[in-house]
Formats: sequence, structure tokens, C-alpha cells
Amino acid sequence: MFDLLNVFEVFLPQLLLYPNPSDPLNGEAAALLMREPERYKQKIKEYVERYGQAAPFAEDEDEEEDDDEMSEEDD
Repeated sequence: MFDLLNVFEVFLPQLLLYPNPSDPLNGEAAALLMREPERYKQKIKEYVERYGQAAPFAEDEDEEEDDDEMSEEDD
């Protein structure tokens, strides 16, 4: 019925832009959104800064490659 393109371009952005705190998957986030919307926005910004960037993942991949090379040299 729906292809992956629709999921990524339509459904996920809608879920992120319009969360439904009355039927939450994350109860803590929903409670914060309902009780303290400004604090909720600040928490989202913190999470995006911490987890929403590609740089930490690129560094982890480089470290894994270095570890793989080192283990091959030991053999």
C-alpha cells in the first residue's frame, strides 16, 4: 500500500512535527509536552544537538576500521 519513500517523506515528518501526547510511545516526553511545552522544546533541541549529527558516527566508524586493521596485523 505504501512504499518506503512515502514513509520517509510523508509519515515520519508528520509524526515528528505533530506528536500525539494523548497516545504516547514515550510517556515521559508526552507528559513534558503537555505540562511544560517550552521545556519540551528545549529538551528536543538538546537531543538534536547530541544525537542528530553525523560527525560522532563518522568518528566511530573510523575507530572500528582502525581496530579491524590492527587485528588483521596481529594475525
